[in-house]
Amino acid sequence: MRGVLLLLALGLAGAQSPRWAGDSEYRTFPGVPTAAGPTLDKSYALVYPAQGEFRGTVLFVPGFLGGATNFDALARRLVLAAPGWEVWAWDRRSNGLEDRRGFATADPWAYYRRYQLPEFPFLKDWGLQVHLGDLQHLVEQARARGPVVLAGHSLGASLAALFALYRENLAGLILLDGSPNLIRVSQEQYRSGGINQFGRTPGLDELLAGKAPPYITLFGLDPMGFAQAEVQAFMAAQAPQADAPPGWVPWRASRIAAALYRVDDRYQPFPAFSVSVGQAVGREGFNLLGFLFGNLTYTVRGPRGKRVEWQDTGEATDPLEFLRLYANPSTGFSEWFFPYRLTLDIGAWQVAMPELKPRTLPYPVLALGAGRGLLPRAEDFAGLSSVFPGSGFDVRILPGLTHLDLLTGRNGPAVGPIAQYLQAVRP
Repeated sequence: MRGVLLLLALGLAGAQSPRWAGDSEYRTFPGVPTAAGPTLDKSYALVYPAQGEFRGTVLFVPGFLGGATNFDALARRLVLAAPGWEVWAWDRRSNGLEDRRGFATADPWAYYRRYQLPEFPFLKDWGLQVHLGDLQHLVEQARARGPVVLAGHSLGASLAALFALYRENLAGLILLDGSPNLIRVSQEQYRSGGINQFGRTPGLDELLAGKAPPYITLFGLDPMGFAQAEVQAFMAAQAPQADAPPGWVPWRASRIAAALYRVDDRYQPFPAFSVSVGQAVGREGFNLLGFLFGNLTYTVRGPRGKRVEWQDTGEATDPLEFLRLYANPSTGFSEWFFPYRLTLDIGAWQVAMPELKPRTLPYPVLALGAGRGLLPRAEDFAGLSSVFPGSGFDVRILPGLTHLDLLTGRNGPAVGPIAQYLQAVRP
């Protein structure tokens, strides 16, 4: 199962044919003080300058296991489509724990195959309260120049929505295939853990007692897998048609085929983590894990000729665009050490932070669902009215897109609705 899901963290990116704005800048921001100390109490953001006279800042929050470059393609398009708006793509504080030195070596794959996982016991304390505080630092710094619109994807939409309850200093809120109650954890599960379709997951008591890993290791995923997945995509972006090094896949393949078959919606058994990037040219079979989750997916069994290749079939996301955006040694698509505490706290936010109360927002909420994503129907957003009673909602479903295509589609499917929303934001 771990092999099938190795690239789950590859969740995002892409754009080549449209014009892109200039280079982004990676900035560091102060964070909430914790036991980790001032060296690590920081978060980060890729900043994309506004085009034309400054109007405000759109601050994107990545989802589960996601990093700042999740939004790179969307950000570069958006600053052109919405003149005057600067875009910030957030990296949560855990991204600062990643050893990215291997990307600068002659053989990144060899570096991360030898990678030794460090221990970060303080991660057990990096929950919702800490992350909302970190986000507050970014919002306040951006507000010094103008209005701030918070936009979150997937679990990042949950975090963005909870921030709207935490502070009343936003000018807008955008939810991308996510909502405040995207995941739900009962009070008992929050404290003591519970059983779900993936097995037993620990609760807060075990986590604080040091009896559970402080970072995500669910579904066969762990920081080692995230690091190796990123380096595969990074190397494939640099030489997509080169042979995949030994250990990437159990059959001979091009780098692009070896990297993409694990995340393409034809082969990825979990739709929430799939992207439409083409099809492998090779022998296929049925993926039994997909049947377990009610999805018809396939496996690649090997080449028909000399090696497995990859074909761009014109689907939502361009495969080369997708890979090219991994060539950023400073940051990446995944958060290797995603704090398990944050997942627990978001799932039971009314228990973790009872001070967060439903309230009416003074601005409308734009909610975009993906037709093949987590929230494929307008009624899936019905719960927003209980969190933001009396608020205005503009709910739209973008058909045919996976959860990740919403960010990576070659035609920028989310750009138009977001740019339109920003036009109505008051100074």
